[in-house]
Amino acid sequence: MASPLLAICDALAASLNASALEIAGTTVHRRNWATVSAEEMSQPVVFVTPGGILSERIGRTQHQTDYTANVFIGRHVTAEADADGMLDLAEEILTLVRAHNWPAPWPYAVTSPISAAIEINPDDALDERNVWRAVVSATYRICTTDT
Repeated sequence: MASPLLAICDALAASLNASALEIAGTTVHRRNWATVSAEEMSQPVVFVTPGGILSERIGRTQHQTDYTANVFIGRHVTAEADADGMLDLAEEILTLVRAHNWPAPWPYAVTSPISAAIEINPDDALDERNVWRAVVSATYRICTTDT
């Protein structure tokens, strides 16, 4: 049985890929790791990766499970205007994720996320290379009954 988290990440990547994003040339991929070099980021890149799973018991045989999908957004920028455009793109993606108005099919029982947040330039790791990056974390909740 495939993991619901992978199904969510696949659906989210397909949905974002089908959206007309503000910056032309933006690519969206579903990956397990967001690995890319600065040289490969002349145009914006978006990677949807698995983030985490938290399962809590809510009844004798019922559980609620929160699946977090991370959306990495990055670009090698050369000007302040490019960095501003990337923030606009990140907020656009956050809005699309929150709205959850996708034509692509989604896994059964998965609706809009219960939470979504942006972390801009996590760890400040690539400032010296002019790489702008952010991560949108979207958490989807599914309730199940154990059999």
